Amino acid sequence: MNTFTNNKAAKYTSLFLFFVFTLIEVYYKQTSIFYILYLFWFDELIKTVFERITYMFKKEKIENPIQFLQNVKNKFFMLFVYFIFIVIIFGLVIDRNNFDLIGINLTVLAFQNIFFNFSIITFILRELYMYINTLKSNDDNYSVSNGIIILHISIILGIFSWFLLTKKLHVSMEFIGIISITPFLLLKAFFEINSVD
Repeated sequence: MNTFTNNKAAKYTSLFLFFVFTLIEVYYKQTSIFYILYLFWFDELIKTVFERITYMFKKEKIENPIQFLQNVKNKFFMLFVYFIFIVIIFGLVIDRNNFDLIGINLTVLAFQNIFFNFSIITFILRELYMYINTLKSNDDNYSVSNGIIILHISIILGIFSWFLLTKKLHVSMEFIGIISITPFLLLKAFFEINSVD
């Protein structure tokens, strides 16, 4: 297989495993809006770390290394802001009246959730494979990559889902993860499939 086919297979395999692990969590009611947002955030963090590694060890192959590095720095800053927002708002504030969900969120934060950890491992293996086999292109719009767009939309969608399900439809917090998870998964699948290069 050529490089394109290999990269496509790596991305699709990672996406498939992400779906499997997340749906298992949904089945056992061990997921939350925070869980999925934090997983999206971690996926983008791992991609950005590997972009930084690319700059460090394959700098000579980058068309515009100065812009490339600046874009990576911008993404790290944005991810830091997102981390604070996701942990405080979705990890603690939104679920503050449900100690079970708070417990689930804290378990994820402490890397005690096995399926969350498996998903992280698949993200790392995907990026490692792609780093070894290809040099990612230097995108001038890298600081607003698909991963950042997913985070933007997911945060808005997360707040909307929480407000609609709890304030308007009065759905029990125990079932919010089950009901609201589908749009997040479809969003992730859409951007990941369309970003295969």
